Amino acid sequence: MKNKIPFYRKIIFKIFILVFTVLFGSLGINLILTNQMIDKKIKKRILHDFDSAFNTTNNFINLVAQTSQVWAKEIVENHFETVDLNKSNLDLLLKEEKAKTSADSIILLDKNGQVLAQSGTNHKIGDSLEYRDIVKETLKAKTQVSKIAREKETFIIYSSSIIRNKNKIDGMLLIGYFINDRFLENIKKNTSLELAFIGNSAVMSSTKWGTSKNINILPISYLKYQNLLNNPNLSKEIQYKNKTFIVSARKLKNIESLISGSILFAYSYDNILDAKKKLEDKKLMIFYITILGALILIYLVIRKYLNAIKKLTNEIDNVSTNRKYEIIDIDTKDEFELLANSFNTMGSELNILHNDMEKEIKNKTKELEELNEQLEYKINEEVEKSRKKDQHMIQQSRLAQMGEMISMIAHQWRQPLAAISSTSATINLKAQLDKLDKDSALELSTNISKYSQHLSLTIDDFRNFFKSNKEKKDTTYKELVTSVLSIVEISITNQNINLIKKLNCIDILNTYPNELKQVILNIIKNAEDILLEKEIKDPTITIETQHGILTIRDNGGGIPDNIINKIFDPYFSTKIKKDGTGLGLYMSKTIIEEHCDGKLSVSNDKEGAVFKIELGVKND
Repeated sequence: MKNKIPFYRKIIFKIFILVFTVLFGSLGINLILTNQMIDKKIKKRILHDFDSAFNTTNNFINLVAQTSQVWAKEIVENHFETVDLNKSNLDLLLKEEKAKTSADSIILLDKNGQVLAQSGTNHKIGDSLEYRDIVKETLKAKTQVSKIAREKETFIIYSSSIIRNKNKIDGMLLIGYFINDRFLENIKKNTSLELAFIGNSAVMSSTKWGTSKNINILPISYLKYQNLLNNPNLSKEIQYKNKTFIVSARKLKNIESLISGSILFAYSYDNILDAKKKLEDKKLMIFYITILGALILIYLVIRKYLNAIKKLTNEIDNVSTNRKYEIIDIDTKDEFELLANSFNTMGSELNILHNDMEKEIKNKTKELEELNEQLEYKINEEVEKSRKKDQHMIQQSRLAQMGEMISMIAHQWRQPLAAISSTSATINLKAQLDKLDKDSALELSTNISKYSQHLSLTIDDFRNFFKSNKEKKDTTYKELVTSVLSIVEISITNQNINLIKKLNCIDILNTYPNELKQVILNIIKNAEDILLEKEIKDPTITIETQHGILTIRDNGGGIPDNIINKIFDPYFSTKIKKDGTGLGLYMSKTIIEEHCDGKLSVSNDKEGAVFKIELGVKND
């Protein structure tokens, strides 16, 4: 019961799932129905931004025009009311004023509109500018005038100021500011749009439009552009430099009658997406607030019933776990209260049944405990009998192993004891017959000494094998082989046997060094006996160390196939030499595999027998 979700929580979960389904379904429908409204609102905002940008551009142009009028009037008052207009240093004067006013062009004209001096323009001295509207209107109105004119590849804002001499017009001064890229960048700071000034169908100047270079041709077809000019509320979508823009166009005001000019506004589609996202986020925020309000309202409405359900489910859980019932107090005046009353009646009956059941359980438990005690007593008796039987079997097994070991020891000792007994009998017989000379006595005495020494070595080997206080030590194959060779190397050399040592590997072994020495000595002596018995030409014993492996090989032709799998069996002898020394191969294999946790194996190669000792390396 504890691992299951309570009933009242399931109801809450289902109610909230239902509410969320309805609300999110409403959200989806609402988004579909309101996308067109958002698009209309964004379109309206774009048109508003176009109008605002156009007004900003006009205001900026008017501000520049007013500024140029102030500068033009000030230059005339400071320099030209009392200055001879025919002097030769007028160009220098205009350059100085140009630097002071940051103007792009200053032109000095006579009363007929001919150029007397200039700075920053391409007119020639003596050219007539009388055809320009600004010159004609200035002479006609006899006051300051501001106009936008076209100078080859760009537009320029000109302002005029009249030069008077004795109340007569003696000339005029024109001061101009180019509408160039830098001019447009200053306008762009006050709007979020890209701008381009268009003359006929050519781009005179523009902002960067999100690229590293200015546009140099009209980015929209001429017919579409003319359609935009004729419909200020119309906008079109274009692609330029892998970016999408919404564009609109407006005609320039105060432009010369013979020169056409206009402004192209571009609204980045990224800005449209941002605006649309903000509107959608705002709408979602309102929707989420509505969801929260609805959830709170739903919670307040159903809380009363959820509390009643919670009380009922908690009491049911209490009955199922603790087997104890308590009265439920629910006052809802509806089906929940009726259900609680029914449950109270059922609970009272369950309490009575529960008490009776507890008594019955106590009686049955007592009976089971008595039976359990009897059963445990019988089990303990059987376990004790089994333990004694197992101990007896272990003792029998140990006796059998000891008997097998003693039998093997007797087998090992039989040969040297028989030789000693035979030699002693020979001595007694020859002594009785008076045929024991000095040489014979020496030979027989040497044999007795030899077999006695062999018997002593065999006894030492078995004594070492059965030691109980053996300790593991860190050593290397090189140390073990060097220690063994210190005993037998002189004997091997005297037998004219070549001894090849390859002891470069210095891996650390944690093992029983004395036992390993006995095994190595036994294998080397076995190889020596085989080589001497077979009288091999150029006999050789090779001892080589590798990672965890010691290899001892000879060139004695190998072990016959019919006995190579039996040489590690107890009592087995190759009959190569009847007075073998030290432990047999069976005992050597036992030491390596059961005491040193290693492996001893034999095989033949193309030259002779190969014995391998494999042990674990400490630094692995």
